[in-house]
Amino acid sequence: MVVLLSYLFTTLETLGAIALILGLLTRLTAVWPVVEFAITGSVGLMGGIGALTKDYGLMAGALVLLANGSPLLSIDGLIAKKASK
Repeated sequence: MVVLLSYLFTTLETLGAIALILGLLTRLTAVWPVVEFAITGSVGLMGGIGALTKDYGLMAGALVLLANGSPLLSIDGLIAKKASK
């Protein structure tokens, strides 16, 4: 069961990274990194300030994507432009 879940989460994280690079469903895809880095950041409190800085920095970037989306140079932006016409 654990092996199956590790394959599932690896696949979901890879597909989410591809979606973020393409700018497809950016806000929905950015939810996963926010949750992931919040969890690893809270665990990173025991690992020292270096691990904490990296995790919270990545979480801040994901929060920016979650709040703003990707209106420029993305598939979401192209869909929004076609819908507004």
